[in-house]
Amino acid sequence: MPSLKGRTATLTYSVITVLGLAYAFYRGYLFPLTNRLNTFDPWQAGDWLIDYSGGIVRRGLSGEVFFLLAPEGSSAVTLVTVFQTILAAALFTLVGLLYWRTDRGPVWMMLVLSPAFLLFPALDATGNARKELLVLVALAVAVLAYRSARSELGLWVAFPLFLFGVFSHEALIVTLPAFGYLAFTALARTRAWLVLGAYGIAAFGALLLAFLRPGNAQTAGAICASWNERGIGDCGGALAALGMPARDMVEQLVTESYPNYWGYLLPAALAALPFFALRFLPRERIIGLLVVAAVLPLFILGWDYGRWIFLITAQLSLLALARPDVSRPMRVPLYAALAFILLWGFDHAGPPMTDGLGVRWLSSLFS
Repeated sequence: MPSLKGRTATLTYSVITVLGLAYAFYRGYLFPLTNRLNTFDPWQAGDWLIDYSGGIVRRGLSGEVFFLLAPEGSSAVTLVTVFQTILAAALFTLVGLLYWRTDRGPVWMMLVLSPAFLLFPALDATGNARKELLVLVALAVAVLAYRSARSELGLWVAFPLFLFGVFSHEALIVTLPAFGYLAFTALARTRAWLVLGAYGIAAFGALLLAFLRPGNAQTAGAICASWNERGIGDCGGALAALGMPARDMVEQLVTESYPNYWGYLLPAALAALPFFALRFLPRERIIGLLVVAAVLPLFILGWDYGRWIFLITAQLSLLALARPDVSRPMRVPLYAALAFILLWGFDHAGPPMTDGLGVRWLSSLFS
């Protein structure tokens, strides 16, 4: 039985983590909610409202669904915002439940409240409501079922959300290795291949659609005209990016973002620290390498380096929470864990390093 001192320490870490999760959700999603409900963000809302009004095109499934349910532009934006908030709430809740099934030591607190995981939405609210929420919630559902010894059921329950996600944004196929890891570490080989086959077919279909119907300026123009009829006047952001050839996107990334984007190597390195402190890495290095390798192409094709770091970190964090038995957390003092959580941050795109929450709080007090 743990000593009184040990129980007090665990309670302290637990309270900090729960309060941190509550604050991150509030700051990232509830604080900007009124503004999001009343304004159209061409990236955060526009990405979800790309539809098939210009013909079947990659990333268009979500827009078809939302406009089917809410044909008017303003009501569609409201529906998207509510759906994003529900997804975020589900992710935070599921991670909280998974955290509670660990020993709730300081390293698990670092993992959950990492600026590259669930503090990321609080640090950069301008990039926290994108479509990766779909697959991360799906993965979190599968992980919770994994921890409850219902892995196969969880993977099948998560599948529709994964399917909707990859046909709403083809980049989300990069999460396939994480689902495969859950399948092959919990199920008999034949059952695992069956589950992974379904996920693989969905991923291949989304990738094929992206190659065959990538979209162009004409497609974007047709969607823009449809948006205008629905009362949405801003056709920039995600819709404009849909009409941009991949070669132009890569050229713009290289000419406008480098060499500054080399700075993202620092938050990427910091994001890895909890996994090594848990000793999840290098023990589970194969899945670690697979998750990173799957996401690497996005650093060539996409501008949002902070999002890609978040996507890698979120997947590995959920997998670590799925198997706390393979982790052997190092001893980390509370002050070191809090320093990791509070003293650094980064944006989804733009400055590679920003002030952490602690620095921002202090600045607001003395400004």
